[in-house]
Amino acid sequence: MKPIRKQKIVLSMPGYRIEGCISLPEGVRCSDFFNSEKNSFVALTEAKIYDWQGNFLEDKDFIAINKEKVSWVSEF
Repeated sequence: MKPIRKQKIVLSMPGYRIEGCISLPEGVRCSDFFNSEKNSFVALTEAKIYDWQGNFLEDKDFIAINKEKVSWVSEF
């Protein structure tokens, strides 16, 4: 089993911008994970949810996002 690394990301979906961490196996790129059809949802931990205007809404320890709703994603 490959070691897991925590990757900070920001993603956009209709009405929201969400920052958080995803767990990726070493050697797997974020883009590969999001382009994979293996899983329909992405699990984010340490999530911070903002509206489109940048107003903070809430913190979540865990949130699952439907990948079909994601407009864009970026590592940071």
